[in-house]
Order: sequence, then C-alpha cells, then structure tokens
Amino acid sequence: MESSSSTALLQSAIGTTISGSAQVINAGHDIIFHGSLPAPGTSSLLRPVSNATHTRAGHVPRCDPETRLEVIAEIREWLDGHDNDKRAVVCWLNGPAGYGKSALAQTIAESYAAEGRLLGSFFFLRGAGERSHISRLIPTLAHQISLTVPGAKLLIERALEDEPALLGSTVSLAHRLRRLVIEPIHLNTSQLSYSSKNVSRSVKKQIVVIDALDECDDKAEMAGFIDVLLSASSGGTHLPFRILLTSRVEEHIRKKFDSSKARFLHRLELQNFGARQDIKVHFQKEFDCIYDQNWRIMQRIPKPWPSAGVLTALLDKAGSSFAFATTLIQCVGGDLVPHRALEKLLATGVNGLDSLYEQVLSSASWSGDFCQILGTIMVLKDNKSISFLSSLLSLQHEEVICGLLQVQSIIMIPGDDDEPVVFYHTSLRDFLTIQSRSKQYFIDPSLQHLHLAIHCLKHLAGYPSKDFFEGDVADYACLNWPHHILLGFQTSKVDETMTTSLVTLIENLLTFQGKIWYNTMLTFRPHNKERMLSCVMDGKILFQVSYCNCQMNTTLLICISHCRGQSLQ
Repeated sequence: MESSSSTALLQSAIGTTISGSAQVINAGHDIIFHGSLPAPGTSSLLRPVSNATHTRAGHVPRCDPETRLEVIAEIREWLDGHDNDKRAVVCWLNGPAGYGKSALAQTIAESYAAEGRLLGSFFFLRGAGERSHISRLIPTLAHQISLTVPGAKLLIERALEDEPALLGSTVSLAHRLRRLVIEPIHLNTSQLSYSSKNVSRSVKKQIVVIDALDECDDKAEMAGFIDVLLSASSGGTHLPFRILLTSRVEEHIRKKFDSSKARFLHRLELQNFGARQDIKVHFQKEFDCIYDQNWRIMQRIPKPWPSAGVLTALLDKAGSSFAFATTLIQCVGGDLVPHRALEKLLATGVNGLDSLYEQVLSSASWSGDFCQILGTIMVLKDNKSISFLSSLLSLQHEEVICGLLQVQSIIMIPGDDDEPVVFYHTSLRDFLTIQSRSKQYFIDPSLQHLHLAIHCLKHLAGYPSKDFFEGDVADYACLNWPHHILLGFQTSKVDETMTTSLVTLIENLLTFQGKIWYNTMLTFRPHNKERMLSCVMDGKILFQVSYCNCQMNTTLLICISHCRGQSLQ
C-alpha cells in the first residue's frame, strides 16, 4: 500500500527515474528515500564551467572570414604538417593586449570542433568567477573529453571512483592532468583495433585549446601548470594530443616558456604577422553595417564611408590592435549620428586604446552612482547582472541602466536584466586601475573593495529575520565580504570613517545575525566554504593588528572556529 501511494505521488512527474533498491515514502510534504540512489553522473562530479568553452553564449570574439589567414595557416601547419611527428606538442601563441588572440583561439576551436578533432577548450577571463581560476580547468577539459572521445567517459569515472580526492587541493596538477585527461585519451586510443601507426597519426592531430593564460588569477598555479605541460610533452611519454595556448607575454608565463623544458615548444608571436589588411576588412564590413542601419540619417553622406583617406588614418591609429578597431566601431555605431561621432573621435586625436577609453569616459557624468556602478563591476569576483547590481547597491534598475548606457561602447549591456554585464575587453580594467594611464579616471581597487564589503554587509543587515540568507545577492554577500575586506586593506591608507563603519557592520552581523550567517555557511559547497573561512581569518588578522577591539576579535574568532569545525566534519 505504501509502495503504491509512493508510486502515485510521482505519476505525473516527467523524466523521473528511480532505480536500484531505492524506496520512496510520502511523509506529508517531504519525500524520504530509503536504500541506494543512482550515483552522480560525470558532469555532477566534474562540475565543468560551461561558459568557459568555445560553445559559450554571449559576446564571443572570432575572426572575420578571410582574415588572419596567415596565422591560421601557420597553426594548421604546426598541427597537420607532413613532419607532424617531429613537431612540438605545445604551441604558444602570444601577443600584446588587443591583438586578437582570443578571436584566433575561438576560430581555431570552432574549426577543429567542426572537423571532430577538438578534444576540449577553456577560455580564461579575469573577473568571471570560475573562469578566472585554474582549479576548474582540468575538470572542464575532462568533461569535454568524456563527450568527444569514445570510451573516455568510463575511464574518467573509474579514475574518480578510484581516487575520491582527485579533484581536491591535495592532489597535484600533474597527477590530475594525467588521470583525467592524458590517460583517458591514451588508454582509449591504445585499445582501438587499427594499427598503432594510424592511431598515432589520428591522436596527434587532435587538439586542446586553452586561451588567455594571463587572465587566470592564480599566477603561481598557472606557472606550475605550464611546467607540467612542458614536462609531459618533452619526456619519454609524449602527450597523445596537441595543445594551443594563448596569452600576453607576462613575466610568470614568459619565464616558463623560456626555460630549458620549452625546447619542444612551437612559438607564434602575433606582432610578427601583419594585421593592417585584416583590420581594414573588419573596418569596411562594420562601417558598411553602420551605414545601412542608419540610412535615414546618413543618406546624404557619400559612399564609400568613411573615405579612403579617413580609413587610412584609422588604420594608422589602430596599428595591429583589433581591440582598438572594435571599440572604435562600437563608439561610432552606438551614436545617434555615427558620421559625426567619427569626426569627433578623429578631431580629438584619439590614438590607441587608452585615448579611446579616455574619450568614452570623458562623455560620462561621473556622479556618485556612476562611480559606484563602474567600480563595483570592476572588483566583483565574477560578472553580475543589472538586477544583481541594483539590489546590492540599493539602486533602481533604471539607475544602473542609465549609468551603463553612458559607456555602452566599452561595456556590454545585456538586453535581459538578469544576464551578466561584462567589459568588452579586459584591458579596460587595466586602464582604470593604473593611475598613470587613466589619470583622472583612475578607480582605486582597494577602496572599491572596501566599498563593496560595506554594501555586502549592509545587504545582509537589511535581510529579513529567517534561518538562512537566501538569493544570489545574499549568497554573494555572505561568502565574499571577508574577501573584499582583505583586498581593501592591502592599501596603506584607509579612511578612519570607513574603518569604523566596517567594524560596526561586522559587529552587528555577528551579534544579531551570526546564527543566520553560520547556518548559511553550512549550506555552501566545501570549496567555497574553505575559501571564505580563509578570507575571514585573514581579515580578522588585519583587523586585530590595526583596528578592531578585543571583543569583536573574540566574537569573530569564535564564529570562525565553529564554522571551521563544522566544515571539517
């Protein structure tokens, strides 16, 4: 009778399967399962970052047709050349900011995916949550390999079953790469029935694309990962696939690629490839679109627009920077009168990305709300939506939108308020945070972190009395206020009023809502919880050294001890 009532409970459920010896009992509003439930799937175990692959949605840069042909041909020659077996397993495509590295990586990934030869891809991006961290790289690649390589899924699942700690911080990157990426491919191909010669050729023509190593926040770990790749590709056992890496030439990356281990590395430097003709094609295509879309306003402007002379001047200003070309197009195309916007840009002598950013920012009204919105977007741990920003900053949706519309040529404003707001190019964050470049438009990241910590704590303080903090804004605030305090206090000068405000808000949180915060902490995944506890401890030390009274430190320490003890159970 009990069994039949349980079955009736799920009669209208769609796509529900109960297998094994699981028994369902209807206990009022609760459903209680007895017995064994199906094991979690590969995706649940690996937790891949779906918006980090070549199939991600949103603004995705890619090469225009018939452009970057020389670079693409060079990459194809490295991968498919006649002396294929003798070539380097790793290719490092490098170049300055804005030279189109990510567009090339996307184009290569899509091209080889269409041919069934892409094993996996990962596109790092600063300030984009898990896309900013190396910890999700190998699991995300492994998940893609489980889908693209026949038989690999079973091998990956077996590896995770044999080593439950394989995805944990106690396991080295080298071991994780070997168990979740190299072995599933190598073991699978070695079992195929055709000859080893054909297997070798087939596997070596497969590729993994990892873009923007410099966008990873974990610099030491990234340097270690490069070491692992170079060691694996130069040792006795070669990688059973090829890897395309892209990045700027930053010191922690350059040192590794200049080491003795990198003798089997294939280097491609974008500054050695001419980009003028490709940027010209891009300009002509985009300006034609702008003209057609604004025909009523521009019908008296003679074609071709812009003229050959103006186009030459623009090409001179762009140099090899596709980011400059794209940003300029957005500035012109986003104006109500595009041809006048172009004339104005040329009249101001804009030259390079920095001067273009200055031009855009100079037209914005630098009100308190605008600075608050821009600064918050800049230091958030990942990209957030307009709805999120308005709730966290206690602003109306329209206030956030109006603020962002002033700089829509350099910040992508989604059509949906629940979609993330993102910088078109990460060089904008660099520009805003380096005072020698941004001058009067400089945004102090340490100060912004402290402002954001205050907003997080105020959001929690205004939360209704419940057992848990709920919602994406409350979750973010609960988890990240210590993180922002820690980064905020890395500056030598902190306003006393701000410090007092922070101390008061933290005391209020722990005194009046400590139980709610504690309960919410227990609901987070272990890796988030540990990161948060680490930040709290660091923040406590900073306060203890300089600012906080003994009572607050004692309260904070007790709270940390309780949470840490619970998280380790």
